[in-house]
Amino acid sequence: MIRPKLSPRRPVVVAAAALAGLATAFAASSPALATSPSPQPSASPATSAPTATPPASESSTTPAPEGPTCVSAADARYTHKFRGKLGEASITLVNGPLCEGEEQAFALVSYVAPSAKVEFPQYVLSKSVDKFTSVAKDEVGTRSTLKFKVEVPTCYTQVDFVFGDEIIDPLTDSGPRYGDRKVGSPKGIGSQSKGPQAWYNGGGETCEAAPEVVVESDCAGKVTFSLINRDGNAPANFVIATDKGFSKAVTVPLRSIEKVELDAAAVDGQITVTANEKSVWTGTPKAPAECQEPEVGEPETSYESTCDELVLLVQNPKNGVSLTSTFTPSTGKPQTVTIEPGTNKSVRFPAAKGLTVVVTGDLESAEPIKWTAPLNGCDEGGTGGGEEGGLPVTGAAAGGIAAGAVALLAAGAVLFVVARRRRIRFTS
Repeated sequence: MIRPKLSPRRPVVVAAAALAGLATAFAASSPALATSPSPQPSASPATSAPTATPPASESSTTPAPEGPTCVSAADARYTHKFRGKLGEASITLVNGPLCEGEEQAFALVSYVAPSAKVEFPQYVLSKSVDKFTSVAKDEVGTRSTLKFKVEVPTCYTQVDFVFGDEIIDPLTDSGPRYGDRKVGSPKGIGSQSKGPQAWYNGGGETCEAAPEVVVESDCAGKVTFSLINRDGNAPANFVIATDKGFSKAVTVPLRSIEKVELDAAAVDGQITVTANEKSVWTGTPKAPAECQEPEVGEPETSYESTCDELVLLVQNPKNGVSLTSTFTPSTGKPQTVTIEPGTNKSVRFPAAKGLTVVVTGDLESAEPIKWTAPLNGCDEGGTGGGEEGGLPVTGAAAGGIAAGAVALLAAGAVLFVVARRRRIRFTS
């Protein structure tokens, strides 16, 4: 049998096909080869071989980039809750924390208002302020929620929850407003927080002040007005005015006291203090009593001896004080008398050899007062004694006069000035 001769090209084609199939199967089973570019075929398929691929565990991978770890205040976003009628609010930072150096403040504030609608002026009753801050390198975490609580008046009110810590007081028709600073506003900075509108108007009665005034003056003529609004639920608008044209207006918030000090020139004349256009005090301030120079008159005393009696005389001036003393003779009954200011009193005892009288009480004698016979004798009707000895003033009245004298000497020029400026304390 004659076999045909095999062509030398057929085995080469078969071998090349087999190698191509093995390379395709190996590439399909290897992820690294699957993602790598396809190798360019060589000029001679018979001598080409698959490229060696490292094991999967030895292949290098690039880590995915990390997202931002903090936000600026401008990019911060919040959610909030608000219960204005109760004076409560809270806000949560949802994409924080804030980056280093960043912060965002918030304020909850309640006002007393003229009506349940938006009317002015409105005055602050209570406020609560807090803020989010960045996390320092040595800190762990930060607060994600802030809570606020304020007092809400029982009368007409407005409550606002706002971005920032700047409080407007009072709110007026022509003054600044919170506007888009209000949390939950549809635009502006307030829109950075999602939730209900964070402002409230309500209440059920008119707010009223409860003004009081206390007036005090000193020895130099300065007057201090204590303007008090302790128990009201609205501010009190005080005006201090004199009949010489001076006027000063002061607004005192509820539960507050404001002091106004004026010198003597400013408060000269009649003064009227009004609160919310109603008079609360009228008068003329005067210096305290202790600032005035003592003007107590000193009594004058004398005595005389006649042939019939020993007479002791007391003259009490109009600016004196009431005096009560006892005159005790060496023989006979003692006499107790009272000498009122502006009156004279004489105390008489029958003449007798060796008679003496001792005076005690508000008036005291330095030594017993002796009756002496007249120098020319009694037959000639002469008199004796005279004003020998006198009656020194001691006891309560004398002590007061002496104390006043000592005070005058010690104070010197100060009391001289005070005496010229006669003012006393006056309070309502």
